[in-house]
Amino acid sequence: MIEKIKQAAREAGQMMMKAHDFNVHSKGSAANYVSDIDIAVEKFLRQRLGEICPDADFMGEESDFTNSGKDKVWIVDPIDGTANFVRGMNMSAVSIALSDSDGILYGVVYDPYIDRMFYAHRGHGAYMNDEKIHVSDRDTEHSIISIAMSVYKKEYAPPCFKLAERIMMQCEDIRRVGSAAIELCNLAAGKIEMFFEARLYPWDYAAASLFITEAGGYISSMDQELSFNSVISIIAANTKENFELLKGEALECFDGIEII
Repeated sequence: MIEKIKQAAREAGQMMMKAHDFNVHSKGSAANYVSDIDIAVEKFLRQRLGEICPDADFMGEESDFTNSGKDKVWIVDPIDGTANFVRGMNMSAVSIALSDSDGILYGVVYDPYIDRMFYAHRGHGAYMNDEKIHVSDRDTEHSIISIAMSVYKKEYAPPCFKLAERIMMQCEDIRRVGSAAIELCNLAAGKIEMFFEARLYPWDYAAASLFITEAGGYISSMDQELSFNSVISIIAANTKENFELLKGEALECFDGIEII
């Protein structure tokens, strides 16, 4: 099945690459976009993935989710990093996950701009372009963190900046791509060591979360295990030590603040 999912992701990526003239709409705030291509790619993936595993519900960023009670659910972000996409920044990806009652079963993230395919089947390791990947073993002092400032809910920006300042004084540097899927893939592949975002939807992290665990890393919410049916914070790291450090600092910075 993984090869069929990878092919669907590749074709979706080709749709992104071929797109030139398209309309862009706001989704409730000045920073939250959807383009005609997001909608077209999701429509294509809904049909193609439905053929691959018809006995699964479909949860996509650009469509309403109706839970019919099926054991499996496709969790899809047609273009993760839409703000990058509409600006032509070439830092966006297609993210596809298939979940079951035990979590994420399959995950695929495809970056068409550099033809980079991440994929995993639970219990079988994580791969980037057919090469098995593993998180790095760098300690905190030599770590790079990716951290976002909650662009869609800017009331959470102050504790995010506070956390960034605290971690920056302990680690090597900060990176920000603008696509949670790509950033989490980079962590799984040993390119960065820590990741934090205060508020993410399941399609932002579902596929890449499998890569983190299969590559030997750690990932959870600030105060709960991963949930693939609600908005949660995401903390991820290469080592247990970095994970516990980041989680502890985040809990202090967000003390008394509920993520909704």
